[in-house]
Amino acid sequence: MREVFPFLFGVLFCSIFVWFFLCYKLFKILEIRHPEKYENMGRPSLIMNNSLASNITFMKFLFKQEWRALNDTGLAALCTTMLIFFGFYLVGFLALFLAIPLGYAS
Repeated sequence: MREVFPFLFGVLFCSIFVWFFLCYKLFKILEIRHPEKYENMGRPSLIMNNSLASNITFMKFLFKQEWRALNDTGLAALCTTMLIFFGFYLVGFLALFLAIPLGYAS
């Protein structure tokens, strides 16, 4: 199990940058194609307007699938990909968390 820990940690660490790229892409699509929704969400961004309130609004948009009402196939594909990616990341994170006591107990 000790061999898996560094690999899984590295994969999850790199996944953070992939998530940031996907968020950046989503914010740009909203800003260009759906400016009203982007404004209603509080003009979310990765750095400048990255508050707890804007993060909660963004996560509600993603997980409650509010993007479906916009009828944008490109946005729908991106959001679906982000939900799947988040699910895999969560499973990987839990596996990493559970691997710590299992791998180092022996």
